[in-house]
Amino acid sequence: MEATGFAPKDVRLVTLCGVAAAAAGITHYIGVGDVIPFAVSAVALALLAALVGRAVDALGDSLGAGATGVLQSALGNLPELFVCLFALHSGLYDVVQAAIVGSILSNVLLVLGLAFVVGGLKFGTQRFAVERARTTALLLVLSVMALLIPSLTASLHTPAAGHEKSLSVIVSVALLALFALSLPASLARQAGEAPSEGGTARWPRSLAIGVLAGAGVGAALVSDWFVDGLTPAINALGISETFAGLVIVAIAGKRGRERRRHPARCTQPG
Repeated sequence: MEATGFAPKDVRLVTLCGVAAAAAGITHYIGVGDVIPFAVSAVALALLAALVGRAVDALGDSLGAGATGVLQSALGNLPELFVCLFALHSGLYDVVQAAIVGSILSNVLLVLGLAFVVGGLKFGTQRFAVERARTTALLLVLSVMALLIPSLTASLHTPAAGHEKSLSVIVSVALLALFALSLPASLARQAGEAPSEGGTARWPRSLAIGVLAGAGVGAALVSDWFVDGLTPAINALGISETFAGLVIVAIAGKRGRERRRHPARCTQPG
């Protein structure tokens, strides 16, 4: 498969990410109020999220649609993951809880809903593999049930009440193990899948890996600055931690990007 390398829009995005990350670091360390460092780091985080998403898609161009989906689910949300980790370290539990809810709502309702609507308008009736849809639905139900376990434990005053943190850790480990165990089956189903349409990868594989690694490191740094500026900005703007997690973190960490459509993800009639 022939790789085309950076397009002009890729160069612009990388440049914007570098400038925004540098500006976020400068405003964080020199101190220019409570809102400006937070706002600049939020912009930088959103740009880095877009770059992470583009690198993941470019890496998946040579691997087929199924492998691309696995990469997107595992690495596409790195900025949000870093924000949640730093927020947990800072004791901003309400922000993390709201960010998780916001991520679920945006991906399951907004993104998936728009995909159905736009796909239906463009292609008409879409048919998806039953086994893959069933597996995805099952994993979603298990994830929702796992999120409910600690809350129900406290709300229903069961004998396990007071051990919600331990239950949360156990559930988290179980979900990670479930995700890891689902990967071989997901990849095996796509073993015979063709690479991207047209046979041309946007970037060489080594370049995609390098950009993804660099964007991940940048997202980790900017996430730390973003969380440091979160509490002062919340106090200055008079907003709640729940709103910050549900709206601001979800928007800043969301990978807004153009995605090349892979024909193996669904089949259209005709």
